[in-house]
Amino acid sequence: MSYGQTPGGDQEYPAGQGPGYGAPPPYPGQPGAAGPPGWDQGQQPGSGQPGYGQPGSGQPGYGQPGYGQPNYGQPGYGQPGYGQPGYGQPGYAQPGYGYVPPGPPPPNYKAWGIIAAVCGVLFNLILGFPAALIGGRHGRKVAQQWATGDVQAAASSSRKARNWLIASTVLDVLGLVLFIAIISQSGSPTSFNNPSAVAASIKTQIQQRLSDPSSQYYEKGVTVTSVVCTPSGTNTDSCVDKFSNGQTSSETAVISGDGASYTTH
Repeated sequence: MSYGQTPGGDQEYPAGQGPGYGAPPPYPGQPGAAGPPGWDQGQQPGSGQPGYGQPGSGQPGYGQPGYGQPNYGQPGYGQPGYGQPGYGQPGYAQPGYGYVPPGPPPPNYKAWGIIAAVCGVLFNLILGFPAALIGGRHGRKVAQQWATGDVQAAASSSRKARNWLIASTVLDVLGLVLFIAIISQSGSPTSFNNPSAVAASIKTQIQQRLSDPSSQYYEKGVTVTSVVCTPSGTNTDSCVDKFSNGQTSSETAVISGDGASYTTH
């Protein structure tokens, strides 16, 4: 027997409907369910909070604009978004950290350095060859520094290589000129128009005769101490010979062939 609802007392329920007995009340979204105000029928049953990321949610959806922190990869974040343009694209790497600049590197003057070194060995071993070695060493640094992205160092090494090779070339040319001068002077025939040249030639010939045992003029231990020639006419020199044994002799040298040869009388 039901006595109705008593204030402060227990409430009677129809059979099978009391608390903890029978089927639970329908969830929101089911036909006939009465959800709280503003509840959409399409939301998931059993959720006590509004769906994250859905309109009307108490908190903004993760990954949606308006969340407490900017979205990763979206404009406005402190760092560029992963996968966004600008990350890993050309221009990100800085020179000196594996960045290879576009275009060809500065010249290293390799061929010039080899030629300068060879000429230095031939014509100026003391100065030209060391300068060529220093220039070649700077030239070899150009490719390495360019490959590492150090553009300024590569350009500086190229300039140093050029300057040292210029110095080496100048020194090699000077050595070549001196070499040619020595060769031309030593290869040219002696001119006997000069009395000193005639005197030196006569002294050498007399000493050879005195020192040769097979010669009729051989005298053991006797040497020519001096020969002095003075001009005595056109193409004629008068010469006086002195020996280590105190003896003297004289002869007349007649120059012929425009100084190419002479004869003594």
